[in-house]
Amino acid sequence: MANQTHLNLLKQGIEDWNQWRQEYHDVQPDFSGADLRGASLRKADLSHARLNGADLSQADLHGALLIKADLSEANLSRANLSDADLNKAVLRAALLTDAHLDEAILSDADLSDADLRGAVLVGADLTRTNLSRVNFRDADLSNVDLTKANTHEARMTNAFFFHHHEGGPQTE
Repeated sequence: MANQTHLNLLKQGIEDWNQWRQEYHDVQPDFSGADLRGASLRKADLSHARLNGADLSQADLHGALLIKADLSEANLSRANLSDADLNKAVLRAALLTDAHLDEAILSDADLSDADLRGAVLVGADLTRTNLSRVNFRDADLSNVDLTKANTHEARMTNAFFFHHHEGGPQTE
């Protein structure tokens, strides 16, 4: 269950929230199960936060820091996570349908069993990411770095792959 004090601080604004995070960097914010639908969380420092089971559908998390955050079973459908840093984040069984993750950093993250149908991941960093059993149906994976990623049983029906190289565009 979410910590009401943390929710109140976050609702005061991102500038105040980020300042509080700098002062109390050892505190692990708890937003588990919170209703943050449509919230404006651009550039918010949510590193190490508990967001498991939270509803972040349609939230704006552009440029947010979510390093080592727990987003297991969170609803991030239609959320904007472009340029977000989700390094080592846990997104097991998270709902990310139609989410925007352009240029997002997801290296060393765990997305096992996540649903990314229709998601846009153009230029995302998925190095060493656990993508086992992820549903990428109709997702845009253009210029995604999948180096050493675990894609065991990942479903990629109608997923779009496009890589631009110095010599010109090439489709795979």
